[in-house]
Amino acid sequence: MRPSQLKKFQEQQAKFAKGIGKRVERITTLWQTIQTNKKSTHGELDELVLEAHKLAGTATTLGFVDLGERGRDIEVLLKPSLEGQENPWPNTDMDALIATIDDVARIEPKRPEDLTYGEVTLLHEQGRTKQLVYVLADDLSNTQDMVEQLQYLEYDVLSFDATDDLKEALSKEAPSVLIVDINECDLLSKVTKVWRKNSGIPLVVLSSTECWKSRLLAAKAGAFAFFHKPIEYDDILSVLDSLWETHNAQYRVLIVEDEQILAEHYSIVLQGAGMKTLIVDDPEHLLDELGEFSPDLVLMDLYMPNCSGVEAASVIRQHSSHTNVPIVYLSGETDLKLQMKALQVGADDFLTKPINDLHLTQAVSIRAKRFRQLSALMDRDSLTGLLNHSNLKVALDRELSRARRHKSPLSFVMIDIDHFKSVNDRYGHPVGDKVIKGVARLLNYRFRKTDTCARYGGEEFALILPDTPADIALRLIDEFRITFAKTPFSNGPDTFYATLSAGVATFPEFDSVESIIEAADSSLYMAKEKGRNRVVTHVELDANKKNHA
Repeated sequence: MRPSQLKKFQEQQAKFAKGIGKRVERITTLWQTIQTNKKSTHGELDELVLEAHKLAGTATTLGFVDLGERGRDIEVLLKPSLEGQENPWPNTDMDALIATIDDVARIEPKRPEDLTYGEVTLLHEQGRTKQLVYVLADDLSNTQDMVEQLQYLEYDVLSFDATDDLKEALSKEAPSVLIVDINECDLLSKVTKVWRKNSGIPLVVLSSTECWKSRLLAAKAGAFAFFHKPIEYDDILSVLDSLWETHNAQYRVLIVEDEQILAEHYSIVLQGAGMKTLIVDDPEHLLDELGEFSPDLVLMDLYMPNCSGVEAASVIRQHSSHTNVPIVYLSGETDLKLQMKALQVGADDFLTKPINDLHLTQAVSIRAKRFRQLSALMDRDSLTGLLNHSNLKVALDRELSRARRHKSPLSFVMIDIDHFKSVNDRYGHPVGDKVIKGVARLLNYRFRKTDTCARYGGEEFALILPDTPADIALRLIDEFRITFAKTPFSNGPDTFYATLSAGVATFPEFDSVESIIEAADSSLYMAKEKGRNRVVTHVELDANKKNHA
């Protein structure tokens, strides 16, 4: 466990330990009330089962294993009473459990290293702004164009023509990917000896021969991809896009849990695995947070005061916009029939408390990844992977609502490839598709995870920039425009360049989906009228209208 994680875990243990006395006292008082007045104990019984359930889950997760087991015993013993069974509690057993709970509460918790918390693999502690790429070639001049293309797209590229230099670089810093350009198979054999010590690094092989020996060597080396030269750089970029998505995926998990310490623990574990989390301790606020946070998965307790997880899941599924988001119950419920019943309302899985931290991160990330993949098929443009036209409007409406609530600025941008028809006419539609994908790729690399990129249609794109006023948006989009204008595109041996025009409109000046799109589109039209390859904001558009009034 890393020092920062250890400190947080110990803080959670200490915080929980301070509150154990009150928890035990509450459980004891409730049982005494039930024993004294058995005719009017339904409310107290419900509360006692809930308190025992919360104690079982939280105590076990934070290392107070014996106390957690005692809470689970109380919960299991009282559960039949909630289902209206005869003789709902055997007094002697319950009296014994309650009588010893105070002694059990004094047992020291397990040390963090004795639990499973340390098994969690941290994917990354901070998001990387650039991917580091190593390129090895026996002739670096053959890779110069590819290196320049990668650098334009915000990759940090280091080139080597000797395996000893590569070995030294690998010992200092591991890249996101290693690209090997070979003319002779011997070079790959030498690289393999060096690379196997760093086998966690994806290997991409570019070969002048497509013979069985070359491909077999690449396969034995564990190459992620193999390309026969000459190659289309767009093919390599597609591979790197896939790796980029894997390395930078930051799944968003909404944790619905009324037990604060337990919710914080899950949050820390998932954040340590590179995910972004939000805790909701009152289901009444669930729909608002779902709309604003847009989670990839909802992790929800099954038993909560005033509203069960099943009831909360039913409310979520009433809204068409939340039909597909995965809901995973996390509960101490071990009755398989009750688990299946809980899943019937539209939840996707059931995880049982206490849960191994590694198991939790893997279970959540697998389901969140699957959700993103399915969402991409339904909500995204097939060519670029960006949000499609209809879902852009949904996202824009959501972000405008958020901007109104927080009284924060928002910029909306319309982008168009200049003279795109001439690109298609001259080079053909497949090359035109490369240019479109080039814009999409650069949008993904240049802007924040909180920004929304979309293909508006044809050669038009759209961008939502939350918390961004017009002057900042103008600077960002102009930098994007300049970078794209320097990006080379290939058509066989020929290289060409393309430019962009863009229009910007902002909230609160325009406060509806229709008005802000129209204003950005008008600004884009003005940019084209003024000669293209430029960015115009609604401020400049308004000033121009006044001058001509």
